[in-house]
Amino acid sequence: MGQQLSDQTQLVISKLPEKVAKHITLVRESGSLTYEEFLGRVAELNDVTAKVAAGQEKHLLFEVQPGSDSSAFWKVVVRVVCTK
Repeated sequence: MGQQLSDQTQLVISKLPEKVAKHITLVRESGSLTYEEFLGRVAELNDVTAKVAAGQEKHLLFEVQPGSDSSAFWKVVVRVVCTK
């Protein structure tokens, strides 16, 4: 039954506009995201911005705002700040 429900969900998602389907997938993945994986994604984002800005004096830097991730509900309250 669980697999059948999952198959039906995938079928419905595949019929949605691409942007909506991508958003749904991101929301679903964030449900099982660990804090370590989250920090890894922030680090990946910093790697991408550094590569895009290669050769430039400044580039964007993303980091978790201190104290915003200390709650058990970090997925809801965490803040990522961007500096140049």
